[in-house]
Order: sequence, then C-alpha cells, then structure tokens
Amino acid sequence: MENYLDLLKEQFNNRIDFQEKRPGIIQLMAPFYHEDGDMLDIFIEEAPEPGKIRVCDHGMTLMRLSYSYDIDTPNKEQIFQKIISENGVYETEGTIFIDTLPNYLYPSVLQFSQAVAKVSNMSLYKREVIRSLFFELLAEFVDSNLKKFNPIPNSYPLETRDDLVVDYMFDVKPRPIFLYGIKDNSQARLAAISCLEFQRNLVQFKSIAVHEDFDNLSKRDRKIITNILDKQFTNLDEFKHSGENYFTREMVQ
Repeated sequence: MENYLDLLKEQFNNRIDFQEKRPGIIQLMAPFYHEDGDMLDIFIEEAPEPGKIRVCDHGMTLMRLSYSYDIDTPNKEQIFQKIISENGVYETEGTIFIDTLPNYLYPSVLQFSQAVAKVSNMSLYKREVIRSLFFELLAEFVDSNLKKFNPIPNSYPLETRDDLVVDYMFDVKPRPIFLYGIKDNSQARLAAISCLEFQRNLVQFKSIAVHEDFDNLSKRDRKIITNILDKQFTNLDEFKHSGENYFTREMVQ
C-alpha cells in the first residue's frame, strides 16, 4: 500500500500525512474539515475485493452527527440514503465507504470527503433536500398510510383528454377522490384547469390539493385553486397529520 500512499501524498502536493491506527488501517490527515474546524475522519485500508482500496470513516461521521441530529425517521433515512447515492458512496452498519482501484485513490478521496461533508451538514440543508423529495415523500405516505383507500396513480378520468392527469385517484364511495401534489404556480393552475374540465364533463369526484408550501404560490394562484378545489392541505406535514382522517370522513358521507 505504501506506493499508493506515496503517490497520493504527491498528488496532494505533500499537504497530507498518514497515521497508522491499527495494522492495515491508515488514517488520512488531510485539509478536509467539519464546520467547527475539526478534521474529517478518513481511513484507508484494503477493500474486501482483491486489488481494491477502501476509503471509509469507520462510522465516525454518523456518530458525530448523532450528537446534534438523529436520523430517526423514515424521511430522514430517505434523505440520508439520497445523499449517499447521489455522491457515489455506500453505507453499511453506519460506516460510509467507497472502494476504488489504487490508481483512482486521489479522486476517490476527494469524492468521499465531499460526501462525508454533506452528511455531516444534513441538519443545515435538510429543508432543501426535503423540497426536492416532495413527490417521493407524498408517494411514500400514500403507499403506506392510504393504501386501504385504493389509490390509483396517474389516472385519466376523461378518455379523450390525455393531457388531464390526476396524480392519484382514490377509488372510494360515494365518489372518487382526485389528489394533486402541488409544488409551484404552474402545477396549481394545471390542477385547477383539470378540475374545471372534469366538472364541465359532469365527472363525479372530490378534489384535494396537497401543497409543498401553499404560501409560496402567488396570490392569484392561491385564490384560483382555493375557489375550484374542494379541499387543500397547505403542506405535506398537515396532510400526513389529517389526511387519513379526512378520507375516512368522506367515505361515510
């Protein structure tokens, strides 16, 4: 391993050093830091696959994160796994790692350090990541909590209008419920237009909008969608809290 470490040190312009923690486990002392100034925990060792080198953290990143932020809900776990996959690293039993060929050790260390830094800062940009996951989280809730109401994704109530799609149609009595996930003004307008067309064609239904953030819509679009749709949940958390009860009440009418 020494030859590859020497090459790695050269590629970092001799700005790194190594410290053997245990036989076969080398800690990389490099200028990669957490927000508070502490150095990232990066270790180099032989990978299980012959001929490859593993860059890992031995669980230190998640342990450090747990002091101020717990990954203790399915949503947080999904956000964590999204960070891991988008940055080309892996995680098993709390250890984040990447296996690479010795010749690619330098870019792999850079890639790994960026991934670890993002995981370490989960609490700082959690809102941004959750926003990008709005529809995934909505689908997760529908699949796990509203399955008994017979959800049908991407439904077309009018056979002659394949441009008017409903995110979820719930096949319930006395009339089906059409659900729209709304992230922005254009989606709010499309939901309103669709519902107007269904009404004009005498489709029997009840309409629901689940907003990522109702307050982010323009005043005009808030007014339009409020006047046309039957029920609105101003954010996903509100829908998770009250949605199932709303569906149950609708079915007994």
